[in-house]
Order: sequence, then structure tokens, then C-alpha cells
Amino acid sequence: MRQIEKYFSQINLNDYRPDIFPLGYHVKRSEPRLIYVMPITMIYQGELIEAKSKNISAMGLQIFIPRKMIIEDTIVQLTFEKFKKEYSTNPADELVNFDSIDYLIKSVQYIDEKTYISLVQKNLSEATIDFFDHFVTTNRLRYKIDATDRIYASKAQYYENLYTNNMQHVPMFIRWNQTNGLYIDTIVKTEKNHHFFDYFCDDMTSFCLPSRIEKFVILARKQQSALFFSYRISGELHTIFDFEIQSKNDLVHILKKVKALKGRIYKIFTNLNKKPTHEKITAMLSQIQTLDVMESKILDKRVNESITQIVLTDITQVYLRKIISAEFLQSTTNSHELSSSVLINYQQVSMSDGQIIHHYDKSTFHTPEIIYFSIFKNRYDERYIYEMDVNLRIERQNYAAKTIDFSRTGVGLVIPHKKDDSDIIANDLVGNNIKITFSSLMIKGITTELKHISHRIVIAHETSDGLFLGVIRDTSVCGPKVNQFFSDLVKNNKGNLELCVKDQTENIYTSFYESFFTENIETIPIVIARDKVNHHYIREIGLTNPPCHLAENFYIKDQGYNYRFLSSKIRLNELHQRTVNSSDKKSGAFMLFTFKAKNNNGINSIFSVTDFEVINEDEIKIIIKIVLENNGACIHIQFVNNLLVDKLFRKMTIEKVNYLNKASAKLLTKEYNKIIGFAEMIDLTNEYRQQYQS
Repeated sequence: MRQIEKYFSQINLNDYRPDIFPLGYHVKRSEPRLIYVMPITMIYQGELIEAKSKNISAMGLQIFIPRKMIIEDTIVQLTFEKFKKEYSTNPADELVNFDSIDYLIKSVQYIDEKTYISLVQKNLSEATIDFFDHFVTTNRLRYKIDATDRIYASKAQYYENLYTNNMQHVPMFIRWNQTNGLYIDTIVKTEKNHHFFDYFCDDMTSFCLPSRIEKFVILARKQQSALFFSYRISGELHTIFDFEIQSKNDLVHILKKVKALKGRIYKIFTNLNKKPTHEKITAMLSQIQTLDVMESKILDKRVNESITQIVLTDITQVYLRKIISAEFLQSTTNSHELSSSVLINYQQVSMSDGQIIHHYDKSTFHTPEIIYFSIFKNRYDERYIYEMDVNLRIERQNYAAKTIDFSRTGVGLVIPHKKDDSDIIANDLVGNNIKITFSSLMIKGITTELKHISHRIVIAHETSDGLFLGVIRDTSVCGPKVNQFFSDLVKNNKGNLELCVKDQTENIYTSFYESFFTENIETIPIVIARDKVNHHYIREIGLTNPPCHLAENFYIKDQGYNYRFLSSKIRLNELHQRTVNSSDKKSGAFMLFTFKAKNNNGINSIFSVTDFEVINEDEIKIIIKIVLENNGACIHIQFVNNLLVDKLFRKMTIEKVNYLNKASAKLLTKEYNKIIGFAEMIDLTNEYRQQYQS
């Protein structure tokens, strides 16, 4: 214990505990709580207490009483006097019991002079359970959803979107069907992981090899991770996974190559996809169903076929500088060559001596679809369905056309088929400029000149209705008055218009993959904020349900999750400074070493120390040894500043909440303004164990 105290007990912790927000939270509860106030009698430990309900759901309710100490996990009896009067005369409800029903106290909150108690049903008869289920179902439109649920759901949704937009990870989704077998279906781009795509030049061949995809699925079933090494020789990309490496000598040789050639090392987390809940999928499908039955079927198929998720995160710097020791890299001679290890050189799989063992035709690979996790989903300018007659001029020829949608900066239109239009070839039109006259908008009172406005064709293809053109207005030629007219047109009318089918479908697809990603993530995000009172502090900790494996290191029986080790003054200062100063080239990452043990008073506690609190490398080695001996964790914490939280997205989110509750909108606006960025905990314990216990 003396050795442990020397390194791990030097941090004075304050009493601040960050909140936990659930990743993968559903905007609506599977069991919605309705605001419903009625008198209730509660028997608590033999004492009769008069209470009032705050909200009610099919499985429980929340009540409040004058401030009183209440113990959680206690069974109480509730009597519903109002229900007894209103429903006891109904023959259909004669088997329903409203008197002294058992409920279990799940949580207690003390706010001002009141105590709020959340309860769930316990040992109710089937008739009584059916009554409450029917009562909530039939009154969903009559009573509002509980305000706390609305705020919490909006907060969680906001943090989820914020996290997925800021993440540096690279998620890939593996599907299986009878035609293609296993294949990578989708890969995700964000604003912060573009370095991965730049490095690989969008060539995903090395990940799409059938043998590797099969291995990913095997690893996912065991909840295991892998390491991915890559480097370039004369411009050619070479890649290898740790499960393909034959010996320690091969590993050393590869590490030297990566270090000398400035390659990349990625840790790959694998996970069998936990399907999003039935409510979430049903909601997504119903949104598409109203638009396009075919798109609904496609999404439903993707839900059923998506089985595995792999997530790559770049650990090159921490692996080469902090995990691999110089002694390890010197353990073999420079003349060593790889012993029959697999190297991928574009579409060829070859031995190190150049002998080709397989040849894959790249055209036979299923190329992953790339989608974007972005604040505006796939489009900055949303397109709205609107039909109007326009006239356009293409290569000195005039045509009558009809719009099908329009946005702030462009329009989609169709030129109907005519016999004398056969000379128009769709492929030849892309990139050309055309002139459009918006005759339908030239009504009384409109002073803006809407004739012969210059547009550039970006999409052109034949449809059953005619030639479709997607065009963007040439804002540099049109002038500010015309540009402002169309901006105001969208702004003033979007409440009465519907998004075009394509945009709505793309948004739902993106939401689908975001929900999959957040529900299956193996890392722990930390929301970092700053205000005038607390200065810088940890606002939220993100956890999946059930929590990822890493979270076990911070859970103590009978105490719950404890993240106080992050809230010391010196660590909060570091979190704040590193978040603010983080960039694409500098993440400001550090290592956290932690384990659970009993302190001198015999109480289970979490011991931790960071690498910036340690004097030298020799002490780091001692600390790692202590952590591994005590089944602790070696955690890499990296940072992303919150550059993507702009006014437009905040406004979009607030408008949605504002529709429900203005007070909630103001509260959330205040909280959003405090957020400065994210930190993220990544488990590297296995990597340290391989090096320090080998």
C-alpha cells in the first residue's frame, strides 16, 4: 500500500460528480410518462402519507410529498382514490385493484421543500397492469409528455449528435446476406476523421478482403479488439493486422517500418450490433413509409442484415511513444525479414518475399458506401417540395419546365419529354450554365428581377417524366438582392413546406447509423464545459446501455459509477487547456492509469494517476506494473474542441424543444453555450499488457 500511496493517493478530489447521459437514448421513452396530477395515499414503513402524482406511465409513476427522508429500494403501498371513484362502477374493471397496490421505490430526489419519489409496479395482477397500459395509451394525446422527459431526451439527443459530429473514430458496418456473404456496407466520415480518408485515399481494399471481414466478425463475437499497422513504400500502401503477425520478431520489424516511414497504427474495436429498440426502428420506418414504401423496405433490410460494427481509432503516437519501449524495438536485428506474414499491397495479397498467394480483383469487392455524420446531415441547404412553372434557356434554346423542389441556393426541375428535344443529352449538360426565369414568382409586389438568373447544372439524368436537372444559382453573378430574395423565400415558407423525399430519406439513413454507432460504442465520451461559477468542469459522461467494458473500471458496488478522479483541480485545468488547444495535428492526449482497491479505511476506492503527474519514465513503468497486477486499466484520453457547435444547429435544436416547452428551450440554450469540447477515454490496457507482461 505504501508504494500505491506514493503514486496514486496524491490527488485531492472535490465533491463534484458529473452527470451521466445515455448514449443511444431514445428520444421518446418506450414507456412515456404523462403529466397527470391526482391525490394518492401511500403507506411507507407503516406510516400513512398523503401524496400527489406528478406523472404516470404504464409501468410506474412519480409522486411528490412534503420534504421527508425516504429510503430507496423500499416496497410501499399506494391507493388511487380517483381511479376507485371513476372506474370501480365499470364492470370491465371489476377485477382491477386500486387499493394498497405494491410499488417499489426506484429513486428519490429532494428539491426545495418537496420530495419526489419514482416508483415501479410490483406484483400487480394482469388486470391492473392492463388497466394502466390502456389508460396511458388512450390518453397520450390528451395529456402532455412529462417535461423532465422532454428536457432529458433533448439533451441526450443533442449530446449524441454533438459527439458523433466531433468524433475522430472511423466506424464501419458489416452486413451479411445470401448473395454477397459478409461485406463492409458503410463507412462513416465526420469533420474530424478526414485524416484517415486522406491517408488511405478513400481506398478501402485492405479492409474489404473476405478473410479479414470474417476475422472481424469472429472478434466481435468475443468482444475482442485488434491492431492495424500500415505504411507506404514508394507510394504503395502496405497493411497488416496483429492477428496476421507470426512472431514477436515480425511485430518489431513492422513497428520499425511504421516508425521509419511515418505510417499509422489503428486500434480496432469490434462489436456485434445491438439492434436499436423496436420503438426506434418503427419510428424510422414510419417516417419513410409516408414518403416511399421502397425506401422503408430497404432500411428494414439493412436493420436485419447489419450484424457487426468495427471502429478504428488512431493510436500511432501513444503506441510508439508511450507503449513500445526502446528496448522492445531493439530486440531484433535490422536484417530481419517478415516470416510469411501477410502484407496487403493494394489489391494483391502477397508474402514478404514477393510470392503472390492470392490475387483479388478489386472490382469484385463490395465498395463501402460513405455516409457523413454532420450537423446538417447530408445537406446544408435543405430542399423543399414545391411545384411551379419556370422557363429556361439552354444553348440558345428555350424550354418550359416545372420545379419539383427548391432550396436557398438551387432548384430541382423537370423538362417534359417532347419529340423535338431528342438532341438534349443529359451527360453533356453537367457543368454548363443555364438561364432560368421564375415567372410564377413574378407577382404583384415583388420588385426583385427574377428573369434570366444564371444557374449551373450539377445533376442531369433521364426520368419517366422527362429530363431532370439539379441546378445551383451562380451567386457571384446574380447579386445580393436576388440571393436575399431566395433566402427569405425559404425562411418565410419552410413551415408550410415539406422536405423532399430524397433529403428526408438521407436524414433517416444517417440517424439510423448514428443510433447504431452510439449504442455500440466501446469508448467513453466526456463533455467539458465552462461557466462563471464553476469555471471549467465535466458536464456529462456518456455511457451505453448496458455500459461498455471500459465502464466496469469506474463502478463500485453499492456506490455506483464514480468519476470523481477526473475532477481534481489540476486535472480539470488540464482537461480544459488540452480541449481548447486541440487540433487535427495536436490532440493533447494523455494517459490515465487506474484500478480499484480498498483504501486504508477498508473502503472500496478508485486509485488513479496521469502521466503528466509522474516525474519520469521509470516511475511510469512501476505504475503500469501496479495497475496490471491489480486488474486495472490503462486509458488513453484524447481531446476535440467543439468547433462544430454553431448557431444554426443550436437554433434547429432549440426550435424543436421550443415547440414543446419554452422554459425547457431557455434552459437548454443556457447549457449549450457552456460546452467547449469533448474528451474521450479509450482502453489500451491490452496493448500495455502485451508489452509489459510479455
